[in-house]
Amino acid sequence: MSSSDHYNLGPLPWSDDNLVAAVWKSPSQAQEWVDEHPGRVLVTRLESLKAVLGIFEGSAEQFSEYLVRFHADAHKGHLFRRNRRSDLDAYEQQFQKLLYVFASSAMTLVDQARALSQKITLPEYEARVREAFATNPRHRFIQELRVDVIHVTLHRPGWLLTSGRDEESTSKFMLWPKQLTRLSEYNAQARQFVDEHPKGIDLGRLIVDYSVHVREFHKWLRQIVEGVVGDMMADYQRCTKRIAAVSSRSFWNLIFQQVVIDGKRDPYTYLDQYLTEGELAEVNALPHRSRRQIDRIIELVDEHEACDHELRQIIYKAFCASA
Repeated sequence: MSSSDHYNLGPLPWSDDNLVAAVWKSPSQAQEWVDEHPGRVLVTRLESLKAVLGIFEGSAEQFSEYLVRFHADAHKGHLFRRNRRSDLDAYEQQFQKLLYVFASSAMTLVDQARALSQKITLPEYEARVREAFATNPRHRFIQELRVDVIHVTLHRPGWLLTSGRDEESTSKFMLWPKQLTRLSEYNAQARQFVDEHPKGIDLGRLIVDYSVHVREFHKWLRQIVEGVVGDMMADYQRCTKRIAAVSSRSFWNLIFQQVVIDGKRDPYTYLDQYLTEGELAEVNALPHRSRRQIDRIIELVDEHEACDHELRQIIYKAFCASA
């Protein structure tokens, strides 16, 4: 990669003419050169954080969904009868798996957010982390839990049911303090969290509360990153979009000129390869071979906004568009 003061495409910002010339010279090399842009690492780091956050939130949502199913089965479906032992085991294994994913992805978010913060200066980042996580007993417990499930043992949560005449029935999946074989090695704040729950840790409650905490922090983090380096990331995205548009335009020019028009093929026979069933229905509802219909097809397929006036006229010709 080039040094910070030299890029293969020249000094930033790169002009449109410069980008187009690079694509015509070599599309693959042009993308490599654009990837020297300092905004690339920031965009990819934010995309990765978004993906991991999706995994984290997905595991939390699934845990809650399975807890609802478990509650119905436990109280009305005779889940604890001998002939349903395999179903009970399946529930416990699913909660075990989701706990693993939840704790692992939670700490991956921590690591990736820290790595991003080392690339740019983020106002208040250290203070926010200290307040939200570093001194938070719930977070420090999940941190130790992640060490447990990755390196020591995959905890198998137990269940706890309550049912009485004067209180609403409940179903919980619990971690009991006696299961935490590394408890004496936990940091002080994690031990504090366990001490505060001597009758067991309600995993459903833990996951809901911690998820809200994480979601709020990452909403703030994305906003502060975009505020600090949003222009830099937007410029990188401008460059990649332009590279993709020029490459795509060249590709579609070749397809419509040499394959469709010269080959005397009907492009309508290929629409199902590019449009969803819903999009096909929408397109087919428009006047056949009308420019309005073809403009809508272009709008749906042209993900890189590659279609200029010249290419649009070629596409009209290929579809035998009416005036």
